[in-house]
Amino acid sequence: IFSGIFFSGLAAWLSTANGTRLSYVQKASLEKRLTTCCFLNIYVGMFSAFFNIFQLTDVDDAILPETGDFTLDLSRPIEWVMTCPLMQLTLVLMGGAKIPEYRRYVMPLFSVVILTFGFSSTIMPNIPLKLLCYACGVLLFCTMVFFNRVQIIEYSSGYEGLLSGDSEFRKATLLLISTWFPFPAWFIMSPEGFGLIDNVLIIQVGWAFLNIVAKFVFIFYIQR
Repeated sequence: IFSGIFFSGLAAWLSTANGTRLSYVQKASLEKRLTTCCFLNIYVGMFSAFFNIFQLTDVDDAILPETGDFTLDLSRPIEWVMTCPLMQLTLVLMGGAKIPEYRRYVMPLFSVVILTFGFSSTIMPNIPLKLLCYACGVLLFCTMVFFNRVQIIEYSSGYEGLLSGDSEFRKATLLLISTWFPFPAWFIMSPEGFGLIDNVLIIQVGWAFLNIVAKFVFIFYIQR
């Protein structure tokens, strides 16, 4: 595990040190920006593959006593923390110079904090604390979606919004938002949330399906 962490850190540092500065990429031509977005999606695919394979082992298993001894694969939330910020960063770079530069940090950070609240809700020992963490996560998720909407307006100089427009940037944003929305609902129904569904196989298949759809749809849309 420690070797994996250190080598992952080394790979991230090498990518940053030898790659083009993102501040330059965001102001570059559309072709250059899309090329960088495709490289980011390579990392999304690689991280997803690694952590999904890691879930097959017992190393990342964590027992949640308050959920009837449900076994949580810690690799799953770690995978999302490693990949979801990159997907938000992809949108910012795709939007180009019309998107404020601080969003390169804020939008990925939204993803990290939301997932942190989600994981905190999972491990909370009682319902009130679980609800509090979940509510904070949902509130931040809505805030993130608001900024995604703002970026559509900024990119189109006010001509487009969530409900109108035909740009590739708007479509990519809507794909990301629409495929992320089911995750909070599925969390509620799972033993990690409020246990409305206790069949482990259904829960795991549901997480896998949502994860595959969200990433494949977004990545293939950018790649094309």
